[in-house]
Amino acid sequence: MTPRPQRLDTAQGPLHFTIAHRPRITRRMHLEIDDDGGLRVVVPQDWPDFYTRRLLRKHLDKVRRFLHRARTRALEPLRYADGAIHLFRGREMRLRIQARSPRASAPALSDDTLFLPVPDTATDRIRDKLNAWYRVQAESLFAERLAHWQRQASWASDRKLQLRLRRMRKTWGTCSSAGVIRLNTHLVKAPPACLDYVIAHELCHVKEMNHGPAFYALQERLFPDWREQRAHLRAEGARYTQE
Repeated sequence: MTPRPQRLDTAQGPLHFTIAHRPRITRRMHLEIDDDGGLRVVVPQDWPDFYTRRLLRKHLDKVRRFLHRARTRALEPLRYADGAIHLFRGREMRLRIQARSPRASAPALSDDTLFLPVPDTATDRIRDKLNAWYRVQAESLFAERLAHWQRQASWASDRKLQLRLRRMRKTWGTCSSAGVIRLNTHLVKAPPACLDYVIAHELCHVKEMNHGPAFYALQERLFPDWREQRAHLRAEGARYTQE
């Protein structure tokens, strides 16, 4: 019998999965990735669905870590060559390599195609040029979005904040007690709403330096859509931090 798609609504967003009952599984729940890349939960033959759902909710952090690791391993290696596909603001972007272009030539984005001038087609040259372009886009875009959200955050609107950018693999952003906000440049590859969520999150830390009830109340007020964007980054973040 074909497993029936299931959905578990959580504070981090919906979790989609199927349940497979197998006689050889006698005591514990096992997690697998099915042929379509979805989550399959394998449980003993006599387990009712409500008990499986209860366990999933109890061990939600472990389930999401499993999905993150599985999807990271499943990613195709990035290519740094003419015609390769990369991401920018949640959309696919095709590289067009312009070899032997003058060193002073600047990359240009047109209709989801990035024309990238490089002195030669060595992989390292293309990777470095692309990362430098991402950095330039992030510097302009992040500063504009931070200014926008700072105006919305009454507790931070008059605060002098410092914006710093850094390529990171596991952290999207940080905020220090001195008002230094660090943002991951990989966010420039994610949909715009994800960037806005991270900025709003860090602005809430300007007032609340922990993740207590007061922090979440502040975040709910400033950016009500935060759960959906957090769930997206947890599910798809490996694509954006891939290098």
